[in-house]
Amino acid sequence: MDDYNTVLIPDETELEIKKSRFINLVFHIEAEEEAEAILAEIRKKHYKATHVCWAYVLNTNPRRQKASDDGEPSGTAGKPILEVIDHRELKDVLVVVIRYFGGIKLGTGGLIRAYGGGASDVLNHCRVVKKQFSDQLQVVLSYTSYGGVSSGLLERDVIPVNEDFGEKVTLSFEIPVADTNRFLAWVEDKTNGTARIIRGEQAFVDVALS
Repeated sequence: MDDYNTVLIPDETELEIKKSRFINLVFHIEAEEEAEAILAEIRKKHYKATHVCWAYVLNTNPRRQKASDDGEPSGTAGKPILEVIDHRELKDVLVVVIRYFGGIKLGTGGLIRAYGGGASDVLNHCRVVKKQFSDQLQVVLSYTSYGGVSSGLLERDVIPVNEDFGEKVTLSFEIPVADTNRFLAWVEDKTNGTARIIRGEQAFVDVALS
């Protein structure tokens, strides 16, 4: 499975363009039903809004995506929002741009810029994380081996997610699947083959992006 970027925490921004108010929202979703439920709540809350336009992309195989212009001219709202999500290579994300019409028409180009700009604005503001498909590993080693392994991990910029000091030292790691074999070969070399490896399930882990 491939790594991908997403947004975990909902966020909101607002823009005013030629007296129209644009409220821009982003949510993490993992199913179409989640998107539908969020959109139902938004429509209920913003029942006076002129348009509630949106797009989402799901991390499915094949990828599932959907967009809506919600009454704006075809291709001027949902598509620009979707293109912003695609450009940033985000998945499991729903972006909604709510418009309260201010009395001045924007024209086709203006609408595309407004809805794409609203999506960009909220995604610029929110925190993006990488979902990294990883092997969950435990390395059980002697106290004699621990010093060399610990200093080597610092040099490799690898940080254990947990350290347990019992009869032996147990270090827990979340290692990208593509790096697992190289990492285990390094551990074997550093411990002269004395370390015991316990493999857990493979899973996506959240990695903060700078």
